[in-house]
Amino acid sequence: MALWSTHPVSEQGALTLSDWRVMKLPDGEIHLVGYCLENDEGRVSSPVINLDRGTLRANTSTGRLYILSDGPGFHPDAMYVWGEWVKIYSIESWTDISDSVWNGR
Repeated sequence: MALWSTHPVSEQGALTLSDWRVMKLPDGEIHLVGYCLENDEGRVSSPVINLDRGTLRANTSTGRLYILSDGPGFHPDAMYVWGEWVKIYSIESWTDISDSVWNGR
């Protein structure tokens, strides 16, 4: 399976993620990982600049809005994309903060 470019924000300003995870990198940067319902694909977001735990909505550095559907979970496509993404960017460690985001709503 390969990774591919996403639609620009001008075409898809908001996307819904199911079976999502919230990953925090050692430098504090946060990324969403999940299954994008609109595009039927695993997805890793650009850096999150605002995460509203109450509404489960997040804005990223590119201006995209992500809506987190249901609760956290694991989707094979999403976890594959995450695994490839961390290789591409040489990320050696991260913290999964999904449960604290979910419990903090």
